[in-house]
Amino acid sequence: MGFPRAPIKYALSIASMTAVSLELFIAPGLSISRQKQFESPFPDAKINPSWEIAQTFRPPNRGAPAVTEGAGTRGGSCLALSERNKLKPLIPTGNIGLTVSEHPTFFGYIPKSNAQLGEFVLRERNNRLVYRTRFALPYQPGIVSISLPTTARSLEIGKQYQWSFVLICDPEDRSDSVSSPPAWIERIEQSETLAAQIKNATPETLPALYAEAGIWFDALASRVKLLPSQPQTEWQQNWELLLTTAGLQAFVQEPLVGNR
Repeated sequence: MGFPRAPIKYALSIASMTAVSLELFIAPGLSISRQKQFESPFPDAKINPSWEIAQTFRPPNRGAPAVTEGAGTRGGSCLALSERNKLKPLIPTGNIGLTVSEHPTFFGYIPKSNAQLGEFVLRERNNRLVYRTRFALPYQPGIVSISLPTTARSLEIGKQYQWSFVLICDPEDRSDSVSSPPAWIERIEQSETLAAQIKNATPETLPALYAEAGIWFDALASRVKLLPSQPQTEWQQNWELLLTTAGLQAFVQEPLVGNR
Protein backbone atom coordinates (compact mmCIF):
# COMPACT_ATOMS: atom_id res chain seq x y z
CA MET A 1 0.00 0.00 0.00
CA GLY A 2 1.41 3.37 -0.95
CA PHE A 3 0.91 6.51 1.05
CA PRO A 4 0.07 9.90 -0.51
CA ARG A 5 3.01 12.27 -0.64
CA ALA A 6 0.96 15.42 -0.33
CA PRO A 7 -0.02 16.44 3.22
CA ILE A 8 -3.65 15.85 4.10
CA LYS A 9 -5.13 19.26 4.88
CA TYR A 10 -8.24 19.36 6.97
CA ALA A 11 -9.17 21.98 9.54
CA LEU A 12 -11.77 21.35 12.21
CA SER A 13 -13.74 24.15 13.82
CA ILE A 14 -13.61 24.49 17.59
CA ALA A 15 -17.22 23.43 17.80
CA SER A 16 -16.71 20.28 15.76
CA MET A 17 -13.54 19.36 17.65
CA THR A 18 -15.51 19.68 20.92
CA ALA A 19 -18.23 17.48 19.52
CA VAL A 20 -16.13 14.73 17.99
CA SER A 21 -13.90 14.46 21.04
CA LEU A 22 -16.97 13.45 23.05
CA GLU A 23 -17.86 10.48 20.83
CA LEU A 24 -16.66 7.20 22.27
CA PHE A 25 -16.51 3.71 20.92
CA ILE A 26 -19.27 1.61 22.51
CA ALA A 27 -18.00 -1.95 22.89
CA PRO A 28 -20.34 -4.85 22.05
CA GLY A 29 -22.54 -5.72 25.00
CA LEU A 30 -22.47 -2.26 26.60
CA SER A 31 -25.93 -1.44 27.93
CA ILE A 32 -28.01 1.56 26.80
CA SER A 33 -27.85 3.00 30.32
CA ARG A 34 -24.06 2.92 30.18
CA GLN A 35 -24.08 4.49 26.73
CA LYS A 36 -26.14 7.43 28.05
CA GLN A 37 -23.30 8.30 30.40
CA PHE A 38 -21.28 9.27 27.34
CA GLU A 39 -23.86 11.54 25.66
CA SER A 40 -22.65 15.05 24.88
CA PRO A 41 -23.45 17.71 27.49
CA PHE A 42 -23.59 20.15 24.56
CA PRO A 43 -26.85 19.22 22.75
CA ASP A 44 -26.47 22.02 20.23
CA ALA A 45 -23.03 20.83 19.06
CA LYS A 46 -23.12 19.36 15.56
CA ILE A 47 -21.62 15.90 15.30
CA ASN A 48 -20.93 14.29 11.95
CA PRO A 49 -23.65 11.60 11.82
CA SER A 50 -21.55 9.39 9.53
CA TRP A 51 -18.69 9.24 12.05
CA GLU A 52 -19.98 6.42 14.20
CA ILE A 53 -16.71 5.24 15.71
CA ALA A 54 -14.34 7.52 17.56
CA GLN A 55 -10.66 6.72 17.84
CA THR A 56 -10.15 7.78 21.44
CA PHE A 57 -6.96 6.18 22.74
CA ARG A 58 -7.00 4.98 26.34
CA PRO A 59 -3.39 4.52 27.48
CA PRO A 60 -2.62 1.46 29.60
CA ASN A 61 -1.07 1.63 33.04
CA ARG A 62 2.42 0.67 31.95
CA GLY A 63 5.82 2.11 32.77
CA ALA A 64 8.66 2.11 30.27
CA PRO A 65 12.00 0.74 31.49
CA ALA A 66 15.01 2.96 31.85
CA VAL A 67 16.80 3.77 28.60
CA THR A 68 19.59 1.27 27.97
CA GLU A 69 21.12 2.98 24.95
CA GLY A 70 22.23 6.53 24.28
CA ALA A 71 19.86 8.62 22.17
CA GLY A 72 19.75 11.88 20.33
CA THR A 73 22.12 13.55 17.92
CA ARG A 74 25.79 12.66 17.95
CA GLY A 75 26.95 14.42 14.79
CA GLY A 76 24.18 15.05 12.38
CA SER A 77 25.90 17.18 9.75
CA CYS A 78 23.03 16.28 7.40
CA LEU A 79 20.38 17.73 9.70
CA ALA A 80 19.81 21.41 10.38
CA LEU A 81 19.96 22.42 14.03
CA SER A 82 16.30 23.46 13.93
CA GLU A 83 15.33 19.94 12.82
CA ARG A 84 17.38 17.90 15.26
CA ASN A 85 14.64 17.44 17.84
CA LYS A 86 11.99 16.51 15.27
CA LEU A 87 13.13 12.94 14.58
CA LYS A 88 10.57 11.09 16.70
CA PRO A 89 8.99 7.69 17.20
CA LEU A 90 5.19 7.90 17.23
CA ILE A 91 4.55 6.66 20.73
CA PRO A 92 1.92 7.68 23.32
CA THR A 93 2.61 9.68 26.45
CA GLY A 94 4.61 7.39 28.73
CA ASN A 95 6.96 6.27 25.93
CA ILE A 96 5.62 2.71 25.72
CA GLY A 97 2.94 1.13 23.58
CA LEU A 98 1.25 -2.26 23.52
CA THR A 99 0.64 -4.73 20.72
CA VAL A 100 -0.99 -8.13 20.36
CA SER A 101 0.90 -8.80 17.13
CA GLU A 102 3.95 -11.03 16.77
CA HIS A 103 5.19 -8.75 13.98
CA PRO A 104 3.84 -5.22 14.55
CA THR A 105 4.29 -2.05 12.52
CA PHE A 106 6.26 0.90 13.91
CA PHE A 107 5.70 4.55 12.98
CA GLY A 108 8.00 7.54 13.22
CA TYR A 109 8.36 11.10 12.01
CA ILE A 110 11.29 11.83 9.69
CA PRO A 111 12.19 15.55 9.38
CA LYS A 112 13.80 17.31 6.44
CA SER A 113 17.47 16.38 6.09
CA ASN A 114 20.27 15.61 3.68
CA ALA A 115 20.75 12.13 5.09
CA GLN A 116 21.48 9.33 2.62
CA LEU A 117 19.60 6.54 4.41
CA GLY A 118 17.20 5.82 7.21
CA GLU A 119 17.51 2.95 9.66
CA PHE A 120 15.15 1.22 12.07
CA VAL A 121 16.54 -0.67 15.08
CA LEU A 122 14.70 -3.01 17.48
CA ARG A 123 16.44 -4.44 20.55
CA GLU A 124 15.66 -6.46 23.64
CA ARG A 125 16.09 -4.88 27.08
CA ASN A 126 19.55 -6.44 27.38
CA ASN A 127 20.50 -4.63 24.14
CA ARG A 128 20.44 -7.82 22.08
CA LEU A 129 19.55 -6.95 18.50
CA VAL A 130 16.21 -8.26 17.27
CA TYR A 131 15.92 -6.50 13.92
CA ARG A 132 17.70 -3.80 11.95
CA THR A 133 16.89 -2.51 8.49
CA ARG A 134 17.86 0.42 6.31
CA PHE A 135 15.37 2.20 4.09
CA ALA A 136 15.24 4.93 1.48
CA LEU A 137 14.19 8.25 2.95
CA PRO A 138 11.00 9.93 1.67
CA TYR A 139 11.20 12.96 -0.60
CA GLN A 140 9.45 15.13 1.96
CA PRO A 141 9.20 15.23 5.77
CA GLY A 142 6.47 13.05 7.18
CA ILE A 143 5.46 9.82 8.91
CA VAL A 144 7.05 6.55 7.82
CA SER A 145 6.24 3.02 8.94
CA ILE A 146 8.37 -0.08 9.30
CA SER A 147 6.75 -3.50 9.67
CA LEU A 148 8.62 -6.25 11.48
CA PRO A 149 8.83 -8.97 8.79
CA THR A 150 7.68 -12.52 9.39
CA THR A 151 11.26 -13.63 8.77
CA ALA A 152 12.34 -11.78 11.93
CA ARG A 153 11.97 -13.18 15.43
CA SER A 154 8.46 -12.82 16.81
CA LEU A 155 7.94 -10.53 19.77
CA GLU A 156 7.42 -12.56 22.93
CA ILE A 157 4.42 -12.03 25.15
CA GLY A 158 5.28 -10.07 28.30
CA LYS A 159 8.64 -8.79 27.04
CA GLN A 160 9.50 -5.13 26.44
CA TYR A 161 11.62 -4.06 23.49
CA GLN A 162 13.35 -0.80 22.68
CA TRP A 163 13.17 0.72 19.18
CA SER A 164 14.32 3.85 17.39
CA PHE A 165 14.81 5.49 14.00
CA VAL A 166 18.21 6.65 12.76
CA LEU A 167 19.27 9.07 10.03
CA ILE A 168 22.54 7.97 8.44
CA CYS A 169 24.38 11.04 7.21
CA ASP A 170 27.44 9.13 6.05
CA PRO A 171 27.36 5.30 5.66
CA GLU A 172 31.14 5.28 6.07
CA ASP A 173 31.08 7.23 9.32
CA ARG A 174 28.33 6.15 11.72
CA SER A 175 29.49 8.70 14.31
CA ASP A 176 27.71 11.33 12.24
CA SER A 177 24.35 9.53 12.46
CA VAL A 178 21.30 10.97 14.21
CA SER A 179 19.14 8.76 16.44
CA SER A 180 15.59 9.42 17.61
CA PRO A 181 14.78 9.14 21.31
CA PRO A 182 14.24 5.43 22.01
CA ALA A 183 10.71 4.16 22.59
CA TRP A 184 9.33 0.89 23.95
CA ILE A 185 6.90 -1.79 22.87
CA GLU A 186 5.41 -4.69 24.79
CA ARG A 187 3.44 -7.57 23.34
CA ILE A 188 0.54 -8.68 25.54
CA GLU A 189 -1.76 -11.67 25.45
CA GLN A 190 -5.33 -11.02 24.41
CA SER A 191 -8.10 -11.75 26.87
CA GLU A 192 -10.83 -14.09 25.66
CA THR A 193 -13.26 -11.18 25.48
CA LEU A 194 -10.90 -9.01 23.44
CA ALA A 195 -10.00 -11.90 21.14
CA ALA A 196 -13.69 -12.50 20.43
CA GLN A 197 -14.30 -8.80 19.76
CA ILE A 198 -11.33 -8.62 17.39
CA LYS A 199 -12.49 -11.74 15.57
CA ASN A 200 -15.96 -10.25 15.02
CA ALA A 201 -14.80 -6.72 14.23
CA THR A 202 -14.97 -5.17 10.78
CA PRO A 203 -11.99 -3.25 9.35
CA GLU A 204 -13.87 -0.03 10.16
CA THR A 205 -14.48 -0.90 13.83
CA LEU A 206 -11.10 -2.51 14.50
CA PRO A 207 -9.06 0.71 15.10
CA ALA A 208 -11.49 1.95 17.77
CA LEU A 209 -11.53 -1.47 19.44
CA TYR A 210 -7.75 -1.48 19.74
CA ALA A 211 -7.67 2.18 20.83
CA GLU A 212 -10.25 1.62 23.57
CA ALA A 213 -8.20 -1.33 24.84
CA GLY A 214 -5.01 0.77 24.89
CA ILE A 215 -3.28 -1.34 22.21
CA TRP A 216 -1.43 1.44 20.46
CA PHE A 217 0.51 -0.20 17.64
CA ASP A 218 -2.46 -2.16 16.33
CA ALA A 219 -4.80 0.83 16.63
CA LEU A 220 -2.43 2.96 14.57
CA ALA A 221 -1.72 0.30 11.93
CA SER A 222 -5.38 -0.65 11.45
CA ARG A 223 -6.34 3.03 11.15
CA VAL A 224 -3.71 3.63 8.43
CA LYS A 225 -4.96 0.60 6.47
CA LEU A 226 -8.34 2.31 6.09
CA LEU A 227 -6.87 5.36 4.35
CA PRO A 228 -7.50 4.16 0.77
CA SER A 229 -11.08 3.06 1.45
CA GLN A 230 -12.56 5.84 3.61
CA PRO A 231 -13.61 9.40 2.73
CA GLN A 232 -10.70 11.70 3.44
CA THR A 233 -12.64 13.88 5.87
CA GLU A 234 -13.86 10.93 7.94
CA TRP A 235 -10.45 9.29 7.99
CA GLN A 236 -8.72 12.52 9.01
CA GLN A 237 -11.16 13.15 11.86
CA ASN A 238 -10.50 9.69 13.29
CA TRP A 239 -6.74 10.05 12.75
CA GLU A 240 -6.62 13.41 14.52
CA LEU A 241 -8.52 12.18 17.56
CA LEU A 242 -6.42 9.02 17.84
CA LEU A 243 -3.15 10.98 17.81
CA THR A 244 -4.42 13.83 19.98
CA THR A 245 -5.66 11.55 22.75
CA ALA A 246 -2.26 9.84 22.73
CA GLY A 247 -0.45 13.16 23.20
CA LEU A 248 0.74 13.33 19.58
CA GLN A 249 -1.28 16.32 18.39
CA ALA A 250 1.84 17.86 16.85
CA PHE A 251 1.71 15.21 14.11
CA VAL A 252 -1.97 15.23 13.12
CA GLN A 253 -1.37 17.22 9.92
CA GLU A 254 1.82 15.45 8.88
CA PRO A 255 1.59 13.34 5.71
CA LEU A 256 2.12 9.59 5.55
CA VAL A 257 5.09 9.36 3.21
CA GLY A 258 6.30 5.78 3.10
CA ASN A 259 6.06 2.25 4.42
CA ARG A 260 8.16 -0.89 4.42
